[in-house]
Amino acid sequence: MIYFDSTATSKPIPEIIELYEKTINSCWFNPSSNYTLGLRSNSLFEQAKQSVCKTLKLTNHEILFPSSATMANNIAIFGICNNYRGTKKRIITTFIEHPSVYNVYKSLEKDFDVIYLKTDNDGIIDLNQLKESLNKETILVSVMWVNNIIGSVQPIGEIIEILKQYPRCKLHVDAVQAVGKIDLFNVDLNKIDLITISSHKLGGLKGTAVLAYNNKIDLASHFIGASQQKGLVPGTMDLAGAVCCAKIIDISVTNQKENDIYVSKLKNHLIDRIEELNNVQLNSNLSNKNTALYSNYIVSLFIKGKRAETVMHYLEKKDIYVSIGSACSSKQQTIDRTILSISNDKDRGISSIRVSLSVNNTIEEVDYLVDTLKEYLGGVKNVW
Repeated sequence: MIYFDSTATSKPIPEIIELYEKTINSCWFNPSSNYTLGLRSNSLFEQAKQSVCKTLKLTNHEILFPSSATMANNIAIFGICNNYRGTKKRIITTFIEHPSVYNVYKSLEKDFDVIYLKTDNDGIIDLNQLKESLNKETILVSVMWVNNIIGSVQPIGEIIEILKQYPRCKLHVDAVQAVGKIDLFNVDLNKIDLITISSHKLGGLKGTAVLAYNNKIDLASHFIGASQQKGLVPGTMDLAGAVCCAKIIDISVTNQKENDIYVSKLKNHLIDRIEELNNVQLNSNLSNKNTALYSNYIVSLFIKGKRAETVMHYLEKKDIYVSIGSACSSKQQTIDRTILSISNDKDRGISSIRVSLSVNNTIEEVDYLVDTLKEYLGGVKNVW
């Protein structure tokens, strides 16, 4: 099997599986219980929170461990907006957000003045539009750091500077495809009010994510239940999941630079070989392939005249696995929203596949992918 879909999920690394088994066997007690075993479990849960803060250099954030990044994004957005229901305050996001952000904003249109930022052809938001959209009534801006479809990297540092003029406005960053994939510390993460992270995208386990939020923010609970995790994620905590989530974040951030060097070689080799293919084009600017505009882990390809789903299933028969968009929405989505946003081309939207690279891939696997596409498409020279 050749797996090129690590943006959707990744295989748990052995160290995390071993840690989960060790934790669940030695400390399976309810962290909310008041007897010694429960208190010991709660102490371990608090250590996991402290580990995340240490890894991300956070000094003013509270840590929650929801069951997914989707839940974390929901808690973040509703946590801010539920305090302002009926006020028609302004909230701002982008057209190319993950469904767990974009669809939440769509659901809030009746109660809030919702602005969707446009992007250029490279999938980078228009900072001038952001400046023009901000006003004293703006309470929240949500921007995905690294897009999950084309890998465009948003200028979070510049966004932070712009928002300084609006202290009432909170910045929410979906960092699911950023943690462990790009250098996070080009900016001070303490200046981001709400940060979302997913464990299973990093070689961790499904079922645990992180929402880090500024401890001065009063988030309104979106759920009714008990008081665990500030009442924002009520219910018995998954202690082993939290411990493993904190560990995989630490491993990923620690190894980010080394891994990025390796994966960048895979990406550049793939891009160079794509030029051999007939009617295949990158959904990004070729001249920017070595710049910080894009993650090295995501390559989006437009295959002219072919439906993406057909290409995906052909590759599957060859034991190669790619995707046709976000795994959270691909079964419902016929035209990819991100591709449509950057190109305004419906044909491109239904004819694009995503190749997700990882440290587990090899040059030989990249070559096999390209050679298989060449066999499928016919021809060896790009007609564009």
